[in-house]
Amino acid sequence: MPELPLLRLPNPSRAELPDGGRNISNIRKPTKGRQRDRFGPVFDRLQTVLARPGDPIELREDPTALAPERVIVFEIAGTVKDFLKAIGKVNGFEFMAELDTDFAADEDFAVQYSDPERRGQDKPDRDVPGRLYLAMPDLQALRELVSLWERWKNDQPLARGLAPIGNLFSQLHDLRPWGPPDRIPAETVDFWREELALNPDRPVRTEVELWFRTNQARRQNASEAIRNALAEAGGRFVHESVIENIAYHGLLVDIPNGYVQNLMEHQAVQLALADEVMFLRPQSVLSDPQDIEALADGFLGAVEPAAGIARVQPIAALLDGMPVQAHSLLVNRLIIDDPDNLEARSLVSQRLHGTAMASLILHGDRNNTDAVLPRPLYVRPLMMINAQGIEQTDNDRLLVDTIHRAVLRIKGTDTEEAAAPAVFLINLSMGDVRRPFAGVMSPLARLLDFLADKYGLLFIVSGGNVRHPLEIAGYTSWTAFEGASGVDREKAIIRSLDNMKHERTILSPAEALNVLTVGARHHDSVAVRQGAFNIVDPLQDETLPNITSGLGLGYRRMIKPELYLSGGREHVRMQASGTTLTVMPSQPRRTYGLSAAAPDALGQGRLDQVALTAGTSPATALATRAGVQIFEALMDADGGSLLADIDPQYYAVVVKALLIHCARWSDNTDMLREICGPADRRRHVERADNIARFVGYGVPTIERVLECTPNRATLVGFGTLRPDNAQSYRIPLPHSLERVTDPRSLSVTLAWTSPIKPGHQSYRSVRMEAAPDSPFEGLGVTRGKSQPSDPSCKRGSIFHEHFAGDSAVAFIDDGHLALKVWCKEDGGISDGVFIRYGIAVTIESSTPLPIYQEIQDRLRIRPRP
Repeated sequence: MPELPLLRLPNPSRAELPDGGRNISNIRKPTKGRQRDRFGPVFDRLQTVLARPGDPIELREDPTALAPERVIVFEIAGTVKDFLKAIGKVNGFEFMAELDTDFAADEDFAVQYSDPERRGQDKPDRDVPGRLYLAMPDLQALRELVSLWERWKNDQPLARGLAPIGNLFSQLHDLRPWGPPDRIPAETVDFWREELALNPDRPVRTEVELWFRTNQARRQNASEAIRNALAEAGGRFVHESVIENIAYHGLLVDIPNGYVQNLMEHQAVQLALADEVMFLRPQSVLSDPQDIEALADGFLGAVEPAAGIARVQPIAALLDGMPVQAHSLLVNRLIIDDPDNLEARSLVSQRLHGTAMASLILHGDRNNTDAVLPRPLYVRPLMMINAQGIEQTDNDRLLVDTIHRAVLRIKGTDTEEAAAPAVFLINLSMGDVRRPFAGVMSPLARLLDFLADKYGLLFIVSGGNVRHPLEIAGYTSWTAFEGASGVDREKAIIRSLDNMKHERTILSPAEALNVLTVGARHHDSVAVRQGAFNIVDPLQDETLPNITSGLGLGYRRMIKPELYLSGGREHVRMQASGTTLTVMPSQPRRTYGLSAAAPDALGQGRLDQVALTAGTSPATALATRAGVQIFEALMDADGGSLLADIDPQYYAVVVKALLIHCARWSDNTDMLREICGPADRRRHVERADNIARFVGYGVPTIERVLECTPNRATLVGFGTLRPDNAQSYRIPLPHSLERVTDPRSLSVTLAWTSPIKPGHQSYRSVRMEAAPDSPFEGLGVTRGKSQPSDPSCKRGSIFHEHFAGDSAVAFIDDGHLALKVWCKEDGGISDGVFIRYGIAVTIESSTPLPIYQEIQDRLRIRPRP
């Protein structure tokens, strides 16, 4: 029972919406004459062919031509305001998608400096940010496009509402059809090459993502066209899924190995040229990341009985492998829901991952003395044991469909009763190693974002483990690396990770907007490390990420992972030396890791085994555990909670806000700033982004949001806002901070779930922010430097900022601080939609002042007896 429970923010009042900032372009563009020269031949050919009577078969037979019913790529520099509205006025154009891109500066386009000393000069080291607009025209739309081009190049006015088309022509960098290089990303080629090397005589299972057509008949036609092409190639159809809410239409197919070889070489084969295909990708699969020791290393002591736990509804769900449900740590604590009967396909001695994750959520790290959670855990098994003895999801179904069915079963549908209606936290401690984030939202990420918003869920997702070898800059031998000082080793590791950051990214679905993504910090509580030969602890700082923890940033440079929790003090071993030293992560064995329940690897039926696990999987399980702990504290009315009456629709956003609210950057940011750069201090946003790749919002201290202290008061609020509306919270300040120089701080965290617009570059339908009016005049604080940059904090579905200071100020507004929360459209949203949010505010003094008592008194709240 907390002595000083969290306080409740007073009810907000309506407020004026802040003005939006100006969007100033600093991209050098070519002249109109240059654009005529570059693209005139393309439009001239179109005009010639379209002028002929009958079907323009010449265009259809040329895979490099702009043609009816073929997706056209308009690649531009910068953005074109209101382009989608304008293209919607051109009859026959079907908008398909828009994507962010960038390209190297050239004679036509370049980013220029905006500061007064260098204004008008090109930035030599900056790629040009741009966008791909993807649209499918019919014959009439192509004719209209040619007409618009003719009017624009001849300086004739465009029709009302079509001015953005003229801007598009002036900013056009490339104009082409969507072709084989677009459909077959580099990671697909790499996957195919590996599969052919391992199984040269076996077909390669591949995911075909089709352009999503809103018309069901067109979808059916597209599906039949791909099935026919597959049959002609000697392939086999396996599974199909359509999820309209996320604009997804996918097929799972087997492609003959010889045909795959042609696809890899981008030869003119039908699947590579099929206009219905958006992407050919490796099959998405979730599997055990192999970060758990197969051999148990210890036995349990006393275990707290689970008496009475079955009478409480679960609020957290684990989507994972089948656990050993009779294990001493798990017996009577799990609600297993296994409609696919995966238990029958999961050998008990190999149920590693689900067993460990369930144990960590319920008990925490067994190396500590954490209390067991008082609620059961709902478990929906998703993985089975394959022929190689590895746990993985069903190989005969599209993963996005598997997850979709699992969540719908939890929350219920019109035809199926909810299996666990109270669940709002969903743990996904796995990532798709075949789908590293490369700038485009994966279907699974889109699905989690949609489900989070529709059902008020908080998905807590692993950032993923990247177990590729790491080349250590500056070292050629293991002896030199092993003998170096801890500081030098640490700097070398961070420098090497920074050099490889684009190849060691988070794994799908960790890039999702509405989820909370978790990385693994280099920390555990192993008391005695039984070292092995030729392994080294590479990092001194326990707040830095393990070398295998997938790095951010996320979509449109949003902060990912947001949080870092204990993932074991991962050690490394040498893989190769010579011109460059290459290291690999070692297995936990008895050296590092978190202690969790484990199956009896010897198959003798023992139910008291524990083993060490490490990586982002256990870190994610600990984050889910922390979410349950926060919820229990909020709901503890008998223990004095003032927030026990929160409407269930706000549970997810409030817990999400509080999980982030207690996170901080540590002192390692100076070292990260030095290594990751850039050195130019004027590029402070880039520097902060590069730090955030490694630490997100930081390491959370959960105790800070379970209760307050005499010198620290945390206030919590929640509500809804419509786009283009604002609210203001009037927060009473403690009198003891007025006109004194005692160091104090203010922390503000806002969390929400945004509806999404699949296929649109903005994707996020709404953005929200929270900011105190005049924080310096009101409390004597300014925004701190040791945190993500202000622009970075505005890119996701979390807004989190710290202010600090020690200035003696006279309070204004009768000693109140006005905190404004507002919501604005980002990608557009339907009328009448309200956005759920949770907010947390902490005022703290570094000296023993009665902060909590004074704020509580001013709120006129009396503690419960």
